Amino acid sequence: LAKGRAADNTMRLGSRAVALARRVVVAPWRRALSTGKAEEVGGKHDPYGALGAGYYSDNTKGCYDVVDNATPMMLEACRAVLQSRSKRGAAAKGEPFVISDYGTADAGTSMPMMHELVEIVRAAEPDTPVVLQYEDQPQNDWTSVFRRVQGEIPSRGFRGQGYDQGITERFPKVTAVATGVSFYNTCFPAASVDLMFSATAFHWLRKLPVQLPTVLHSAMAEPGTPEHTAFMEAAFEDWKIILAKRAEELKQGGRLGLVSFAKNDQGHFLGKSSHVKQSMHDRFRGIWQDMVAEGTITQGEFKGTNFPNQYRTMEETLRPFGGGAGAATDTDAAVIRSADGGLAGKEAFMGMHVIGAAYGEVRCPYHERWVSEAGERKSKGVDEKKAAREHAVRYVPTTRTWSNSTFESGLDAAKRSPEERAALAEAMFKRYEDEVTADPANHAMDYQHVYLVAEKRQ
Repeated sequence: LAKGRAADNTMRLGSRAVALARRVVVAPWRRALSTGKAEEVGGKHDPYGALGAGYYSDNTKGCYDVVDNATPMMLEACRAVLQSRSKRGAAAKGEPFVISDYGTADAGTSMPMMHELVEIVRAAEPDTPVVLQYEDQPQNDWTSVFRRVQGEIPSRGFRGQGYDQGITERFPKVTAVATGVSFYNTCFPAASVDLMFSATAFHWLRKLPVQLPTVLHSAMAEPGTPEHTAFMEAAFEDWKIILAKRAEELKQGGRLGLVSFAKNDQGHFLGKSSHVKQSMHDRFRGIWQDMVAEGTITQGEFKGTNFPNQYRTMEETLRPFGGGAGAATDTDAAVIRSADGGLAGKEAFMGMHVIGAAYGEVRCPYHERWVSEAGERKSKGVDEKKAAREHAVRYVPTTRTWSNSTFESGLDAAKRSPEERAALAEAMFKRYEDEVTADPANHAMDYQHVYLVAEKRQ
């Protein structure tokens, strides 16, 4: 096992060529939903990087901090669920404690939190079986999920937080299962889940509502335009489907906690914040448009490169719940009871009541390290240009793990081979790397989210 882990580390630190050689390529698919509504387009977010090596979490370190930020909220939710179980005698009846993670990717970024949740369950119900349920797309990197669960791949964040030991090794009576069924459908049996979690997943829409002709992401669409309205309304319908499916799966007294990409009141969203001058999505757009001007890609391909997701505002997030209803008073979680104040929902949605919701920002750890190490680099006489390049090489993959397939899928598959499309995406990210190298202090992928917790009641 030690040799295996050493080999894994070598793979994760290998060249781009290794990652590209092992990329998964999945043909788009369509699947009718049991809701009877529009079909879902698949292949929207194909894994990028070496499969089975934990590439996603190892190169998206900021998501560990995002989940860390949500952990107190989830621990509070877990304690509330345990109280509900105690009232109905769930442990005495042998009822398993079921935790579900939707849009799990390779399960790495949520793994430290999962350890803490199981610790709480074990303290309250020592003999209760615990079931960890993981959901993601059929083409997900499932090999890495189970390797992380068993500890074959350590799950540690940028600051070293996490565990090397597998969660099924550390705790007795803990099992892990997975489903490749979309979270737009029924993933688990009705009234079977105690505690639900999702981070940076529910922003993915079933399909692209309309084409965005001048930008790549709806967060950059001008408010009030037909495109902006179309995305907002499609996201509302999709959000209701997600909530309805989770309401069916959640037990009475169960809780849902989520961290969902947002566009906040200052107009900030993923990669755009007050801390740096450049906006990540704007630079993606700019580089892709430059490649049109050069004749490298066509204007039609530019228009076809759109992210099928929506960074919901607080208003959009609470819309199914009748909007906000004043301050969130039924939670002590700092991420909800923040300086700006969290909001409770005005009404229930299919028996789900919002305990609290609030905006939250998590700084890009790669940018923070670059800035914090400036003095040390100067004192040691480090070549700043070389250091900037090394920083960019570390940073850019965190912007690519989730976006690469969007650039490839925007290219004309009828005229370009998979290899050519992959090479053009590689060229785009190489140009972005060059821009970061030239001005590392002004590029970052700061995270903007809505943190929300809801409870299923009678």
